Amino acid sequence: MNIKPDCINCILNQTLKVCKLLELDEYKSKELLDSTNKILIDSSMDMTPPQIAKDTYAQIARLTDTYDPVAKAKEIATNMALKVDTSFIKTIDDAIKISAIGNVIDFGAQNQLDLNQTIKSHFNKEFALDSTEMFKEELKTTKTLVYIGDNCAEHIFDKLLIQKIKELYDIDIYYFVRGKPIINDVTIKEASYLEDVATIVDTGVPTPSYELAFANDESKELFKSADLVIAKGMGNYESLYDEVDREIYYLFIVKCSVVSEDIGKDIGEFIFTKH
Repeated sequence: MNIKPDCINCILNQTLKVCKLLELDEYKSKELLDSTNKILIDSSMDMTPPQIAKDTYAQIARLTDTYDPVAKAKEIATNMALKVDTSFIKTIDDAIKISAIGNVIDFGAQNQLDLNQTIKSHFNKEFALDSTEMFKEELKTTKTLVYIGDNCAEHIFDKLLIQKIKELYDIDIYYFVRGKPIINDVTIKEASYLEDVATIVDTGVPTPSYELAFANDESKELFKSADLVIAKGMGNYESLYDEVDREIYYLFIVKCSVVSEDIGKDIGEFIFTKH
């Protein structure tokens, strides 16, 4: 999915949020915003939002001399997710829903949604696009599943879905993470929480999505050969939908006007669709 004008404002706003998170003074903040603006000016409208985010966050890391500029937000979000009572999650259907709700944890989103409030208001809400029954039917014959992670802290809820799948089926599950810190996306460091239920795969990608152009050979082979693939979050949707020659289950909550227009569903709607 190519960048749209709304994405430009979103990326600038992300830079401002990083400035506030790192408590930068006004002069350093302006330097970062000017740098992001320059990247946006030089970027092509044929690029995807994750591709541009790669360049802007690499520049932010360089200018602030900070390897993981959003580390503080990731830690806060993870601690919040770990405190959520998930004892009501009994079935795969429940686990799919709570995993989708976890996708509200997104430092880079245009629209920020409250996790606990969304659980209360949305857990019994239907998916706007729903391939749950097809997914459960396919699990019966699946031997390998690739689960492409998205944001740090929502991986806590991804684990619940993986656990429910493993309780019922003998499936090898590979959990894909980013190759380096980018926005608040999950990396191999945070994904150690899932080591007891899945094989963690460092994909090598520096983008907030699974971009095949940047992926290492190990992850590309697993992605190609897996019986099922779940792509979590809008970034993975933006990079993979209509861009790859295999079917994928996309699982996310619509959080921006650009994705809303592209998929034809309102902001706040849950998506679990095979394409």
